[in-house]
Amino acid sequence: MKSLNAIFFMIAASFAFATGSILTKMLGKSLWVDEVHPIQIAHARFFFAFIFLLILSIYFKPKFRSLHLKLHALRSLFGCVGISIWFIGIMFIPISDATAINFLNPIFAMAFAVIFLREEVGLIRWSAGIFSFFGGLLLLRPSIDLTVDPIAAFCLLGALIMGLEIICIKALSGREDIFKILLFNNFYASCFATILLPFFFDFPSFNQVIFLMSVAFCFVSGQFFFIQSMKRSDASFVMPFLYSTIVFVVIHDFIFFDIYPDIISFAGAFIIILGAIIFSYREWKLNKI
Repeated sequence: MKSLNAIFFMIAASFAFATGSILTKMLGKSLWVDEVHPIQIAHARFFFAFIFLLILSIYFKPKFRSLHLKLHALRSLFGCVGISIWFIGIMFIPISDATAINFLNPIFAMAFAVIFLREEVGLIRWSAGIFSFFGGLLLLRPSIDLTVDPIAAFCLLGALIMGLEIICIKALSGREDIFKILLFNNFYASCFATILLPFFFDFPSFNQVIFLMSVAFCFVSGQFFFIQSMKRSDASFVMPFLYSTIVFVVIHDFIFFDIYPDIISFAGAFIIILGAIIFSYREWKLNKI
């Protein structure tokens, strides 16, 4: 029963992340509401999320003191930059491509874990990681003259940066409780996003505020469902279900923007997901030993 609940929560997280993504694209593409710059959307995603969590803190009563503020700040900086890049990416390329490329961040995190955390990675996990990375390169859509889609390449950089964020989360996970990690993350990230905000800020209308709050709510809900799933089962078991996000974004993109992925999108996403599933299966096998 716990496994079924874990799967349900992970799929719910996927749907929430996909919905937040499509709302972001609606804001950036002036669908149902006037256009908002991706940087302002990223700021709102963290700012309103922090407000939501601050309200919830009345119930959770976390201690606001921490011995790891620098690590919290570093994690939030990577997250803020990575999310901003992703939000910019989904304005110009299919959400399915941007999301699939973003799913390379655990692969980058594996490489960084070897460098910074001295973790040992076997041949199978390295092979799975390289296989997934090839799928990411395919989504760069290289041409005969070796030119690539610059936005897709930008998203690849964002995935690399979010891989660094995962390393920080790993370092924090054994030292802080989950709610405090989320609270500090959204606080610091909103502060970092505020630095760039004056260059892109346009005073939002009431409808824009509702959309911006909805984006934040979707991503916070996604984080909540994700954590609930991880608490109920091994990460290596439930993580593959997170890739249903791509299914949801394809459906959303088709319904709202009449965009359907081409063969390269399908092939790249398939390779990334297959490699990630092999990676997750190997993690599960290692944990069983």
